[in-house]
Formats: sequence, C-alpha cells, structure tokens
Amino acid sequence: MLKSLHIQNFAIIQSLELHFFSGLSTLTGETGAGKSIIIDAIGLVLGDRADNGLIRAGENSAEIVLVIELADDSNILNWLIENDFEAESECILRRVIHKDGKSRAYINNTPVPLKSLKEFSERIINIYGQHAHQSLMHTSTQRELVDQFAGHSDELTALKNLHHDWQILQQRVQQLRDNASEISSRIELLSYQVEELDQLSLAENEFAQLEQNLSRLANAEQLKQVTATAGHRLRNDDNEDISSQLNQLSNQVEQCLAEDPSLTNTHQALLEAVTLIDEAASELSHYAEQVSLDPQALADTEERISIIDQISRKHKIAPAQIPALHVRLRQELDSLTQPDCDLDSLTSQLQQAEQQTMALAEKISNNRSAAAGKLSTEITQALAKLGMQKAKLDIQVSPLKQLTSSGLDKIVINIQTNPGQNMLPLTQVASGGELARISLAIQMIAVDKLEVPVLIFDEVDSGVGGAVAEVVGKALRDIGAHKQVMCITHLAQVAANAHHHYRVNKYSEDEDTASAIEYLEHEHRVTELARMIGGVKLTENTFLHAQEMLETATQ
Repeated sequence: MLKSLHIQNFAIIQSLELHFFSGLSTLTGETGAGKSIIIDAIGLVLGDRADNGLIRAGENSAEIVLVIELADDSNILNWLIENDFEAESECILRRVIHKDGKSRAYINNTPVPLKSLKEFSERIINIYGQHAHQSLMHTSTQRELVDQFAGHSDELTALKNLHHDWQILQQRVQQLRDNASEISSRIELLSYQVEELDQLSLAENEFAQLEQNLSRLANAEQLKQVTATAGHRLRNDDNEDISSQLNQLSNQVEQCLAEDPSLTNTHQALLEAVTLIDEAASELSHYAEQVSLDPQALADTEERISIIDQISRKHKIAPAQIPALHVRLRQELDSLTQPDCDLDSLTSQLQQAEQQTMALAEKISNNRSAAAGKLSTEITQALAKLGMQKAKLDIQVSPLKQLTSSGLDKIVINIQTNPGQNMLPLTQVASGGELARISLAIQMIAVDKLEVPVLIFDEVDSGVGGAVAEVVGKALRDIGAHKQVMCITHLAQVAANAHHHYRVNKYSEDEDTASAIEYLEHEHRVTELARMIGGVKLTENTFLHAQEMLETATQ
C-alpha cells in the first residue's frame, strides 16, 4: 500500500508531506485548494507525461517521491525481483521535472525509463479521474470492462500474438501470389547459374595459379634451355666452371693468411660464395630436369582459363570474384526455395494459423457472453442501490464482420433508465448524472476483479447527492475493508464514511499562493463535514447533523 508522499515545488504546492493509512481516506477542501493536484502528482510519479508548466513559479525543478510498503507475497515485489531491483519492505518511486522540459524517473534510486515506471505502477494503483465516466462512451472501454470481468487477459494476449502472426502470413502469401511469375523466373535463372558455377567449381585463388601455370607451360622450352645452361656454367667437370674458379681463388687467398691474418674475412666470404654457387647450380639443374614440354597440359590450362573468362564476362566481374558470386547465388536460390517462400507450404501454414486464431477468438467470445450476462445483472442491482431503481442495463455481445486482434466481438452497453423506454446504447441515453452513477456502479462491481492494492477516485461521485451519496460512501468504505482507497470528494456523506480524513487548504501570502494538507481528528472532521453541509453559515444544527452523520457512518 501507499505509505507516504512528498511533493516539492509542484503547481501551487511548495512543500508537502503526506502519510497514508489503510482503508478509505478522503481528501476534501474548497474548490481550487489543490486536492486534484495531489492526484496529479501521484500520477506523475507513476509515469504520466511531464510538463514543465507544472513547476512552481520561480523554481527550477519539481520533485515527487512516493513510498510504497510491500507485502511479502505481492506481485509488485515479484516484479522488482524479476527486473533486478532491490526488493525490501519498501519501494521508493521518484520523479524530477526540470525547467528545460527534461524529467527523470527512479525506482529505488535507480534511473528507469517511463515505460518501466508505468509497467510497475500498473501493479500498484488504479486512478479513476473525475471524468472517468466519460470513457464509458468509448466502445473500447466497454469491451475492456467485459474482458476485465471475464478474467481472460492471458487469452487476449495470446490472441493478439496469433492474430499478428496470421496477418504476417496473409501478407506473405499475397506477396508470393502477386510475384509468383517473377519468383519462378528468378529461381529458374538462379538454378541455371548455380549449376554452371557448380560445374566450373572454381576454387579460391585458383585463377591466379592457372595464369602462372600457363606462363610456365607456354615458355617451357626456353626455361629448360636457360636454366640448364646456367647450371652448367656454374658447375661442371671441365674445371672451367665458376665454382672451380672460385675454389682456386679461395685456396690462393688461404695461402696468404699466414703472412696477413686480415684476409681471414675475405677468405671466409669466398668459401661462402662457393657454397652458394654450388647450391644455385644444383637448383638450376634440378629445375631444368623437371621442366617438361607438355602440349596437352598447356591446351587444358588455356581451355580452363578461357571458360573462366567467358563466365566472368557473362557476370561482368573479375575472374577472382567468381567464387564469392557462386556463394551469393547459392544462398539466394536456397532462400527462394525455403518453406517460407513456398506458396503451397505457406498456404497450409496460413490455414492452420487461421484455425488456431479463430478457435481462441471463439473461446474468448463465449467467455465474454457469459461475463456480459452476469455483469449486466450485477450492475443493474448496483444501480438500484445508487437511486436508479427502475434502470436496467444490458451488455450486448454481437459478432463483427471480420476478426480483429481483440477478437470477433462488438460489445455495446445498452441502458433503459425508465420502464417503457427502449433499450438503447449508453451513448444515446444516459445524462451526465446518470453516466456518473453507472460508472460508480461498474467500479463497485469490478473492483473485486482488480489485483492492484490501491484505488484512487478523483471526484467520480460528482452528479450524485442525498441518499445516493450515502450509498456511494458506504460502498467506498466497504471497498476500503480490503483495499487502500483514496477519494477526493465534495460530498459530506462520502467523507463521513472515511476511515481517515484529510483537508486541503489554500493560502496566500505576499502575492504567493500555496497549498497545505492536514489530517483531521474527530472534532475537526465534524467541523469540515459541517462546512461541506452548510456552506458559509454554520449553525448548531449543522454541527449536530455533521456529528450524527459521522457517528452513523462509522458505527
């Protein structure tokens, strides 16, 4: 439940600290005192859109801090744990608005996006604004009411997902049908191209190697003659070769070492030169022996290079790029022949998706029909308690022309406010006061279906009075027996039924206006109820009436 609220520099509130209690709490005060501002502040810290115009005049920022007390087994606590927040006995929500229009939100001092704050707050509080009854005019609200009462939120989520997948399949099937000829032609072309490249089977870097082989084979005779001659001149058996001459020079220099040791390095260089010459001669001779004149190998190499050139020109790419092209074309062909591109396969999937979606939608329709009947009866009974004894409400569930993500049903609330009148849609019949009472009746019935522990009503009792107001007060008090309820009200009958009573005051000083709030004990409650009953002039009878009203309500 809510434990405390701290507001700083918000609207006309300079600084306010408010502590909450279990049960029903009412906030009263003169019009314009700032009662709804408190609800606005709570809404802001729960994720409502920020407006820097709400910052108190002359200040640079506004701050709202809401402290929530957590139950050990609450789904709020579970949400915190699942989202890696500190989860203790309390949770602190904080929202800061700056003059530059930026705002910051925090859960347990951890910065969070508004999406997370809203997701968290939906598990804590439902706020019914003073014009909440007007939302009943929207068919979406009427459908949500029935769905909430039916308790099939998981099925609705599943239906939305199924419907989304079904639509995607419909679009895909239609695309394939529209482009069937084009896709078929593309597959035919790709199949031919891939088969041609499969037969070519050109390896990475193969073309460069082929060019080297072609050059070697085309010049084999010259290479053989040149290398053989060079090897023979470097080393042979007639002592006229370069190796023999170097050996002789090395021996001659060696004989001089005794007279001049400084020739040691020169002698060593000659020995190394002899070794290098011998190695080169061996390699050249070996190369000359290996070179063969192979006209067939030359012809085969020329033919393969010619085929590769033809294919590279056909695709307008360099020969070295052919292996990468082969991979790309193979991948495209594979993608176009996958099940998600096969019209027959997709059509079968579409039929299955439609059957699944329709089956779930029909189940939801049956749930709605059952819930609508029960809800109609209970709201009609609640309306009787709220002074509309002759009214009869009926929620009609009728089929739509086509399936939507919300199901197969059109849901309309029909009302008969007086006997003999036709049952007509709520939007055509109900007056403002009747609409407010219908909204209250729905909230009285639907509240038990809500898992959130806190309910806030912002003047939703407008348009009612007298005995009906007393019924509203008792209904809110009953709800407060198992939920924390806050209600802003101008009705003494409602305020008298509260477990706790706060008064909001507005004061002015030195051209400055601010709001303050006080918790009312019994004596001050009587005074406030008398003010609400009697207005400006308060007589002894007014105070006695207020005293009696409070005692009767709290018995």
